[in-house]
Amino acid sequence: MSLTDEGHYGPKQLNMLKTVWGEGFLSPGGKEEIDEILKGIDLTDKKVLDFGCGTGGAVFHMIEKHNAAEVTGIDPEPLVIETANKLAREKGISSKVNFICAAPGILEFKQESFDIIFSKEAFLHVPDKKILLTELSKILIDDGIIAVGDWMRNDDQEPSDQMKEYIAAEGLDMYMCSLNKYSELLEETGFSVISLNDRNQWYLEVVQKEISDIKGPLYDQVINLIGKEEADGALEIWEQLLGVVKKGEHRPGNFQAIKKRK
Repeated sequence: MSLTDEGHYGPKQLNMLKTVWGEGFLSPGGKEEIDEILKGIDLTDKKVLDFGCGTGGAVFHMIEKHNAAEVTGIDPEPLVIETANKLAREKGISSKVNFICAAPGILEFKQESFDIIFSKEAFLHVPDKKILLTELSKILIDDGIIAVGDWMRNDDQEPSDQMKEYIAAEGLDMYMCSLNKYSELLEETGFSVISLNDRNQWYLEVVQKEISDIKGPLYDQVINLIGKEEADGALEIWEQLLGVVKKGEHRPGNFQAIKKRK
C-alpha cells in the first residue's frame, strides 16, 4: 500500500512528511533549502507567488524572514490548502498570505501581478514545462525573478527500470527533466538565466540521514501516526529513493532567472 492511495497528499502522507521534514513542509531541506533557492534575492516589500505551496512552510518563511509584503500560495490539493490556512491563522499572519486551491493548469491572475515567483518541488508534476514557464512569465513583472527548486534528472533520456520502479512506488506524477533542459526552456520563454545549481550531493547526505531517522528515533512516532504497515512501506520507498539518488538519475536542483523586458 502506498500513502498516496488516499490521494497525492492525504492525511497519512501529510503526517508522514511533517514528521520527517517539519510542520508546513512537503519537501526536504526546510528553511535552509528555501534560503538556498532564494540566495541573493531581496523579497522586501515584494508580492510573491508560491507555485505549489503545499502546507505553507515556504510562504511563512518568506513573510517572517525575508520580509515579503504579501505571498500568494497555490496548490491543487484541498487538504493541503486547508492545512496551510489553519497554520496561517495560528501564526497570526493571515492578512499577509493568500492560499488558493487551484486546479492544475489554471493561473487566474492578472498579467504582471507578481514581483517574484517561487516554487519548490512542484514543477515535476507539470508535464509541459514550456507552457508552464510561458504562463508564469505572463503574471510576472518585467525584470521580475523566478526562483525554483525541483526534482530533476541527470539527462532527458528514457528513465531506467530502477527509476520507473521508484516512480511507481511513490504513486505520484513525476515529469522530470534535466537542469540543462530547464536552462533551454527559460531562454525560449523570455527569461535570462541567473544561476543553475545541482543539489544532488547535498541531498544524498540528507536522504541517508532521513532513512536513519525513520528507522531509529522517528520510527515509533511514525507508527503512531500512520500505522506499522504504512510506516514500513514508506521506509521501503525511501530506500528506493536512495538508490536512484546514489545513481544520480534522480537529483534535486535549483535555478534563478529574470524576465526580459519586451
